[in-house]
Amino acid sequence: MSDHDLGDAAEYIAAERPALAYDDIWAVLNELGAPPAPGGEALAEDLVTGIHPRIGRRAVRTVIAEWRAFRELEDSPDWEDLEDG
Repeated sequence: MSDHDLGDAAEYIAAERPALAYDDIWAVLNELGAPPAPGGEALAEDLVTGIHPRIGRRAVRTVIAEWRAFRELEDSPDWEDLEDG
C-alpha cells in the first residue's frame, strides 16, 4: 500500500471500532494489502478466514468498511486546502 499507510489505517480502524481485536485488524490489513474492489468482499472474507479461522467474517467485513472510510478521508481535500483555493 503505497499512498495509504497500513499503520495509519490500523490506528483509524481501532479508534472507530474499539471492540475489534488489534491483532485481527492487522491480520486483515496484511493479508489483503488493500481494500478489495467493490463486489470482492466475499473473496476477501474467504481468504482471511481461511488463513485466520479465529477471525469471523463479520469482523473482516467491518475492517474492510472502515478501511474504505479511512481511504476516502485520506483522499478528500482538507478544509484548509479548500479555503486557500
